[in-house]
Amino acid sequence: MNTLNNITTNNPTTYFKVTKNDINNHKALLPNKLYEVMEQFVTDMITNNPDLSVNAPKLYKLEILKNAFLNDKLLIQSQITKLNHNELQLLVLVNDEKTKTTTCKATFKFQLKEPFLKAS
Repeated sequence: MNTLNNITTNNPTTYFKVTKNDINNHKALLPNKLYEVMEQFVTDMITNNPDLSVNAPKLYKLEILKNAFLNDKLLIQSQITKLNHNELQLLVLVNDEKTKTTTCKATFKFQLKEPFLKAS
């Protein structure tokens, strides 16, 4: 059985490149596309962990700090901010790889279907 220490050591990352299908008339990344990428990222991360049994993610907080533009390469990272018997919260950070600035921050909540933290 996994413990809190085993899960928090895994902070996955992925990259996303902004293409012409993802932008508006001003060549800025569409917010709904950014949200879809972040949501898919956390969903994949959770579903790839067989020790967790969770429901679909719920967006708790979203902060778009700056625009991303055509051909920008974005680094998407996550970290667990809260894990208890009933809930898992993930912070997702989206950073521009070139400038190293944060484009967006989002917190997703997952309700655990059954108690997760048990004695090993």
